Amino acid sequence: MSHPRPPLHLFLTATLVLALLLGLSGCSRIRLAYSSADLLLAGYADDYLGLEEDQRERWKPGLKGVLAHHRREELPYLASFFDRALAASKAGFPASDTACLVTTARELYQRHARLAAALAAPLLADLEPAQVQALKARFARDLTEDLADEDNPERELRARAKRYVKAIEEWTGPLGAEQKRLIEEATGRMPDTREAIIAYRKGKRQALVGLLERGAGSGRLASFLTDWLAEYRDLPPDLREAGGRLEERLVELISTLGQSLTKAQKSHLERRLSTLKSDLLRLQDQPRLAPATC
Repeated sequence: MSHPRPPLHLFLTATLVLALLLGLSGCSRIRLAYSSADLLLAGYADDYLGLEEDQRERWKPGLKGVLAHHRREELPYLASFFDRALAASKAGFPASDTACLVTTARELYQRHARLAAALAAPLLADLEPAQVQALKARFARDLTEDLADEDNPERELRARAKRYVKAIEEWTGPLGAEQKRLIEEATGRMPDTREAIIAYRKGKRQALVGLLERGAGSGRLASFLTDWLAEYRDLPPDLREAGGRLEERLVELISTLGQSLTKAQKSHLERRLSTLKSDLLRLQDQPRLAPATC
């Protein structure tokens, strides 16, 4: 568990853009993804909410404005993150540098979530009653699927370790058996919050639907989404504590695994980090790195 998964993740505009960037290499491909981000996001929103043409048209100016803001204000933070990750790798991932990276990653998510709330609010406020009921039904289906998933702790632990291995190998290349064992051991000590997250998400979705059914305006919806997705204002104590423990486990894992990298793995990682940093700087109209926050 990092923090509870946002139910309206399709609206996490900058997060989607970041995911696109991380999956690409080469500035031309990044520019292509960035130039089409508005179409991708509009398509996701349409698929999720079943928008009418006039609703899409009213939303477009806000979407373009958020993407412009992201290019101007958020790309420097992303470039700075990869710059610091590169420096941490070259230093051998000392615990203090690694802790800063984990903290910065959370702060980056929160920055993107605030943008997402600002973008989602006017679109949600523009929904017709039938669309609100369709969203309510979709939330109910999602909950049924969550509850239907077999709660098998051992299987989930294995699956979690495999997910981490796959994600890390995207950055380092193939991992060795001992490195995979390190990941399995570290992920096995991460907190189990499945039931608590399902309950929390259910309550927040119900609250959101209630606001929509009462005709809440864009400002009220933006405040609700920001408090929920970015500020964690009413996050239950058990989930807040579990989030802190997860960050501790991540620091341990990244630091320990980072120090175990072979020369080839380290070269693979640093080459990709350097490329992403350079590409994110080139994508800016006035290239800069945001100042470090820790």
